[in-house]
Amino acid sequence: MNELDETLELLHRDARTAPADLSAARARLLAELDAGTVLPLRPKRARRFALPVAAAVAGVTAVAVTVVAQQRPPAPAPGPAAGPPAPAPVPTSAAPDVRLMSAVQVLTRAADLTVGAADQPVGPGQFRYIAEHTWVQRGVQTGDSTGYTYLWEQEVDRWIPADEHDVWQETRKILNTGKFLGGSVPREQAPEPEITDTDQGRWQGRCGDFFPKAKPPKKCGDPADWDSPAFYAALPPDPAALYAKLQQLTKARGSTPSVMFHFGTEILRAGQMPAKLRAQWYRALAKIPGIKVLAASTNLDGRTGVALGLDDRHEIRQLIIDPVTGGFIGERTIAGSEPEQPWLKPGTELGASAIRTAVTGRLGEVPPK
Repeated sequence: MNELDETLELLHRDARTAPADLSAARARLLAELDAGTVLPLRPKRARRFALPVAAAVAGVTAVAVTVVAQQRPPAPAPGPAAGPPAPAPVPTSAAPDVRLMSAVQVLTRAADLTVGAADQPVGPGQFRYIAEHTWVQRGVQTGDSTGYTYLWEQEVDRWIPADEHDVWQETRKILNTGKFLGGSVPREQAPEPEITDTDQGRWQGRCGDFFPKAKPPKKCGDPADWDSPAFYAALPPDPAALYAKLQQLTKARGSTPSVMFHFGTEILRAGQMPAKLRAQWYRALAKIPGIKVLAASTNLDGRTGVALGLDDRHEIRQLIIDPVTGGFIGERTIAGSEPEQPWLKPGTELGASAIRTAVTGRLGEVPPK
């Protein structure tokens, strides 16, 4: 099973850019949208890999689901004033009513805004730093209708060198294991799943090969691996061609809208897609049948955005976009009307995550926020 298969197997189983002048983008957006109020949901949503499950006793199957998302790093401090002064901040009462926007409009607007974004360059000897703050669903299932689920809080930090052939580093840390989502038994009878050796720790490896004994082996410069710059370099720049590429990549799973949306979100959440390509990726996602605006939402950092997704009776995955900057700021997963785990209530938040990116000059160095 390759990495794409592993990722898609999770389906139904349980930004780094800063536009130089956000005021102009904000003014354009608000001028085109009717005034209204964006009502953020409760703040809440590890990477592309699936975390190993807890050790299971005989007859007990452990399950793990991971979810992740990305947010734009803070905009740089403004330099000396030049030209006319920026417009005054728009009061909350004048925020756009996202209910008046279609998903295509949101994604098209995000693409237009992203075209003007610029990636922070990673020079020789420097590293791209990607920090993930995420909630990871973990639990055990002993039958079709018996088991329980917890939500764990985790941090994952990754350092990617300018030359991917050099040494990468990743650290993982579990912050909280005690959020009980529900079960067929009371919480007192549902012990928290065990933290394994790969749930937290520090690893290094050239080309991001942190687990060299894993099968299939990781290949440096693999155009099929979205952790590799080669993957993005091989993608076509045209939205129609990108949509066809999504269909091709998910062909083994039927290329259904939900599978294509899932995979398209996975690529974004990796945090490595260049801004110019990300604009066209948004336009490709807008072609997926059935995608719609689901709600205003917030990621773990409390940033409000528009949540897009597809209706699904088992599990609803949301892609969250900042309507002002066009940044992909988060991802959220909630239980549908008929959750696959019957002890989960419809609407339960199953996971959420945010990503912060920066550039640093030393392996293991955490840049200030």
